[in-house]
Parts: sequence; structure tokens; C-alpha cells
Amino acid sequence: MQTTTSRSVVRHRKLGNTGYDVSTIGFGTWQIGGGRWAAPDFDERVELLRSSLELGVNIYDAAVVYGQYTSDEGRIDSRSQELLGAAFEDRRDRVIYCIKIGQFDEYTHRSLYEPARLVEQFRQSLRRLRTDFVDICLIHAPTLHDVQQGKALAVVQTLQALGMVRAVGYSFEAEPEHVMTALEQRVDVLMLQYNLLDSQCGPALAEAARRGVGVLVGGPFKRGYISGRFRSADDLPLDDDYWAWNMAKNPAKVQALLDRSAQLQREYGSPAALRKAALDFIFEQPAAASAIVGHRELDEVVENLRAVATDSGPSELPSAGVVELGVSA
Repeated sequence: MQTTTSRSVVRHRKLGNTGYDVSTIGFGTWQIGGGRWAAPDFDERVELLRSSLELGVNIYDAAVVYGQYTSDEGRIDSRSQELLGAAFEDRRDRVIYCIKIGQFDEYTHRSLYEPARLVEQFRQSLRRLRTDFVDICLIHAPTLHDVQQGKALAVVQTLQALGMVRAVGYSFEAEPEHVMTALEQRVDVLMLQYNLLDSQCGPALAEAARRGVGVLVGGPFKRGYISGRFRSADDLPLDDDYWAWNMAKNPAKVQALLDRSAQLQREYGSPAALRKAALDFIFEQPAAASAIVGHRELDEVVENLRAVATDSGPSELPSAGVVELGVSA
């Protein structure tokens, strides 16, 4: 069963001055959390996570609203964080957890950054992850005003001082003004959107590198728009509520992004070449430590690791399409 590989082939980068060396391909767990996304059963998703670890991925991202659902006890929970806890409770020393707190509704992206709410979200995250600390805790998608106030950041800095968090910061979309404002504060890590279609944060990435702030790049394939898998609206997987909702609410925006994607596909010649170019674009930036990809299948993990592997490594990684979904304990 081809589920392991030499770790020497998987590239790592330093995450700013945090002391963490992270795999250049990370694992974002929004999609496998279910909720708005179609997903296989729980055990299959746990095996996917464990297999990705054996292949060399070591950083995993999960916001409290990823895979959001109401438990039998009436509590709002995160399936994504529960998956990580189930997959890695006995492998905790091998994984780096990045969690995002502040949002409380997956659909509307509504947020509340009151200290009591943030602390409770953090406490519940520890329970779901089956751990007593997290490596990275980020404030999820604050407004520019929230960043300027700095109150939410002060909460996670307090958790950091108590030893419950190792590194703190913010998570943004492609918002250079937000990023530059955050860089004036005492942050260790920022997550931001930066890809072939959203390059506005390029100068901010350079400033982060200068200041020793680690950068995680979310949305490297822009929700799949620059994965090469969608040529028209007919290609969208409408069994995912995410796509069905966007087609119903924002059809013009979806079509505009599909048009831009089609132009990139023509430029690069093939979907695989486009995906490789998308990752290469990100890692031209020295500050970009890891691209956090919303993997849903093991083949995707393998392909992305191969795309950014060291020169001597790709032949040692399993070929996409032949990896069995499983891992030895």
C-alpha cells in the first residue's frame, strides 16, 4: 500500500520567526467538514487526513465554522475540528494546528469578537481537537476597524501568554490594507488570499518577510476557479451547497470568475499545468510558507506535493491515481 514516502522530498519553509517549519502544502479542512460541501463518511475523511500526514503534510487549518452543525446536545460544533481530533490525537506531536476564531455563522460570515465569545470558541476548539494547546490561533476575517482596534488580537495574545497558543495573528481575504495594518501590531502569523487572480497582497507579503511574520496562503486555487476543473457553469458541482448557493445568489460574479479562469487555462495549456503555475506563483514570494489547500481526495494531496517537491523528490512520491486511501497505524 503506497501511503508513505521519504520526507526529504517534501519541501518545508520557515513560518516567519515562529520556530515552525511547515510543509509548503498544507491541508485546509473546510471542504471535508461537510456542511456546505458534499463529503464522504467520517472514517474515510479521518483516513484521508492520516494519509496526508504520512505523505509529509504537517500543517492543518480549521476555523470554528468549518463543517458547522448542531450537535445532539444543541451545541454548535465544527465537524472539521472533530475530524482533526479523531485523526491526530495520538499523533499530536507531528502536526501543526492553525485554528481561526471569531466568525459564528458559516453562511453569512457574521462575526463577534467579544472576549468571552472568543475564549469560549477557543475552549471548544481544544475539546474538539483533543489537545491542550494550539500552535496557531488567528482572528477570522476581521474588518479593518476591528484590526485597528486590536481588541480581538489582545484576547489571543492573552491565551498565548498563558501557554495555550504558540503563535497568533489574523486571517484575511485579499485585503492589503488590512494586512499592512496588522503588520504594525505584534503578530506572528497572517493568513491571506494570494493567487493568480488575486495578487493585491504582493507588497504586503514582501513587508511580512521583512518583519519576520509568517504567512499562510489561503485559497491558492481560489475555491477551484483556477484548478482547471471548471470551464463553464455546467462543470460546477452543484451537489455542493456552496456552488448551488453562489449560482443562485451571485451568478454574474461566478461567470466573471469562470471567464477569467478559462483565459488562464488557455494560457497554460492544461489543467495540471495551470495548477502547477498557481503554486509556483505563490512560492515566488519568500514570505509564503505554506499554501493551504482544501483537499478532498488523496490524489489531490499527492499531485500538489509533487508540484512543489524538491528536485530530487518527485519520482519518490507515489503517482497520483495509484495511492490507496489508507495508512498504517
